[in-house]
Amino acid sequence: MTIIPGHKLKELTKMVEIRPAKKDDIGDISSLIYSAGPEMYDFIYKTADRSSIDYIRYEYLSGRGFCGFNNVTVAIESGSVIATGCFYDGKKYKKLLFGTLLNMFLFYGIIKIWKVLERLGQAGGMMEEPRQDELYLSNFGVSPDYRGRGIGSLMLDNKIGYAKNSSYSIFSLDVAETNPRAEALYNRKGLSVVKHKVFRGKRPGIEVPNAKKMELVLSSL
Repeated sequence: MTIIPGHKLKELTKMVEIRPAKKDDIGDISSLIYSAGPEMYDFIYKTADRSSIDYIRYEYLSGRGFCGFNNVTVAIESGSVIATGCFYDGKKYKKLLFGTLLNMFLFYGIIKIWKVLERLGQAGGMMEEPRQDELYLSNFGVSPDYRGRGIGSLMLDNKIGYAKNSSYSIFSLDVAETNPRAEALYNRKGLSVVKHKVFRGKRPGIEVPNAKKMELVLSSL
């Protein structure tokens, strides 16, 4: 678990800009998004001739869907993206889902799409529509060169602050059971486990870990 002294956090805040993503941002953004859940992405999107990152890159550039640049927040240092996160609530969920489904049809084509949709259905139990007053974080990735330096903590503080100021009641995310280091960080930020999610999909060679949903209650209704 990374604990940042106050003076170091102030220095980091001056060095790193957190803002909505732009289509032409510099950095391997698709790989950062992929790093948040490589097993799940491969389970759904990987095909014999297309990698999961190929699809994520297509969706990012489209601007549509969960990974479209219009739904991505980035951390920028020295002009390059070093971290990503996708934040949405129940009000945006259906629009984002439709955008992702459209991207899938356009990317894979009418024949190959059906296998992908079948795997998406198997994974559906891990993906829930958030409440309208719930700000949910997905695709949270930090560049390997910047891990352990407080970048993830800084982004969490930024978006939790935004959630409080925007009158959300809950800030939430999912964490893989195989990622105790991330869970420890989320605990330090005040999130606690509210649900265990068991992955029941089957695909040879790909083992998707079970997950825990964690929430931070910001205010009561």
